[in-house]
Amino acid sequence: MRGLQELANKKHTDRIRLFVRPEDMTFQEHEGGFSAEYDRDLLQQHLPLTSGVLTGDQNLADALGTMIPEGTREALRDTNFVGVFGRVVKQKGFRGNICLQYFYVWDYQAVPAHEGDYEPIFVYLDGSRRHAIYDLVHYCSRRVDLMKPGKDNLGFRMIPGWHSFLPANLSDSELDKGLEIHPLSDQHLLSWWSIPDEEARLKVEGFIRDPFLMEAPGHFIDQPDENSQTMCCSFLHIENALSEFEDPKEGLVEGIKRALSNCVGLLALYRLGAFIQLLGEMNDIGIVKIPAPLSSGGVNLAVIGAMLRDGFVSLTKAGSSLLDGFYKDEEED
Repeated sequence: MRGLQELANKKHTDRIRLFVRPEDMTFQEHEGGFSAEYDRDLLQQHLPLTSGVLTGDQNLADALGTMIPEGTREALRDTNFVGVFGRVVKQKGFRGNICLQYFYVWDYQAVPAHEGDYEPIFVYLDGSRRHAIYDLVHYCSRRVDLMKPGKDNLGFRMIPGWHSFLPANLSDSELDKGLEIHPLSDQHLLSWWSIPDEEARLKVEGFIRDPFLMEAPGHFIDQPDENSQTMCCSFLHIENALSEFEDPKEGLVEGIKRALSNCVGLLALYRLGAFIQLLGEMNDIGIVKIPAPLSSGGVNLAVIGAMLRDGFVSLTKAGSSLLDGFYKDEEED
């Protein structure tokens, strides 16, 4: 859609795949009144069920082929999963809250293309209750109850290309197997935070040090920029519409219409570029199909409105499959 992306340029492999000897690891990156540690058994016990983390990128490239841009296909095939990194953050005192911080790390992200990708799922333990705050898209945070009655296989389906997550009921055959949790040490965090290229750098900081301030809907980044806020606003309207319509195709188009009206509109046309970027990314990873390239310079509200009205923005079969479990699960919340 936006022309061929550059082939994966991996300049920071040593920083992303940092090796630290266990005896040299520390866990002091937290606010006062908290403690942090690597408790492998606890982290493994509550590791969320996932699907697509290990091979989702390559499977998408093979399944959609020429339906997605060539540059995206090559980037998907050249993306490798580094691992799951985790630590336990506890509030001190009697019955202090517990947060299990998991980061799913890849050496590259295909859409938008950049080196290094760090996707958070924070699991909160409170007695017999357990909920997660996860990255839906562009670090937009969402919450899901992991202890729903009758939802024994409730987990997260990774969105290939984006590496963000959608809650879904997963069958045993599609579960990621054999994921081992590596320590999320201070050394790893400092290495990822200090990568000189902004796009390759880990941008989540404040909520790592104090995860109990997280809100959902909200954002994992302390101060998200205008583009991030526009994308989060847009996807929230898409989510709400998907939960209202039985047909996900109708829900998606209605959600995009609402996002265009409520997140951009006539009074905030400076947000149109971020909105178009989101649509372009959804096209590049095969969720929607848009027949003509979009650019903020040649598209206005009337043009996008006409495209939606006339059916030029449509949900793909792959997009329908990806969103199906998500909108059904959200509908029952």
